[in-house]
Amino acid sequence: MIRPLILAATLLLAAPAFAQQDTLLRLSETAERTVRADQLVAVLRAQATGGSLSAVQEQVNRQIAAALERARATQGVTVSTGGYWTGRTGERRDQWQSSQEIRLTAIEAAPALLELTGALQGQGLAIARLSYEVSRPLQRREREAVTEEALAGLKERAERLAGVMGMSFAGFREVRVDAGRFAPPPMPRAMAAASPEAARTPPSAEPSEVPIAATVEGDAILKPR
Repeated sequence: MIRPLILAATLLLAAPAFAQQDTLLRLSETAERTVRADQLVAVLRAQATGGSLSAVQEQVNRQIAAALERARATQGVTVSTGGYWTGRTGERRDQWQSSQEIRLTAIEAAPALLELTGALQGQGLAIARLSYEVSRPLQRREREAVTEEALAGLKERAERLAGVMGMSFAGFREVRVDAGRFAPPPMPRAMAAASPEAARTPPSAEPSEVPIAATVEGDAILKPR
């Protein structure tokens, strides 16, 4: 998962002097655009249960090692491992259960990632998550662009309202920027462990449109005409 990044800043501008007859108008403006998620993320889990602690851990270790070897051989796919968990389970707590996750990501190689995911399902790994996200580089570019749109809208609004009030807009005394809010895709629920025969057909995934918004606030100085 891609997590949301918040950039907060306050711009102290070289504003004109504020005279007693001037008016300070506090405004806010929000700009929003949607972007197509560009990075496919798959999280798969190896899991084993049994009466022998060493046996269940060996099964998980073997599955993860084989999955890593196959993933590293897939061009354009980035692979990393998640946490490793072992604990007692069963009604009488007489069974051991171990699990570990691997995380696969791809941008240009999304079709190859889907094929790889299907192959790993066939090896007994279960999909815990499969979804598109906005990659960090794309998120950064769109965050900057939407912030610029919000700032331009803030200035235009200040000028328009100054005219409505019969005054002139002299500049901003202070501008506060809160950029980069976006709605991440919903997290799917974890799936149960798969059997080695589980996946003969690779899973499917289609990117969604993700909103990215920026809100700016400013204290506009209005002077009498």
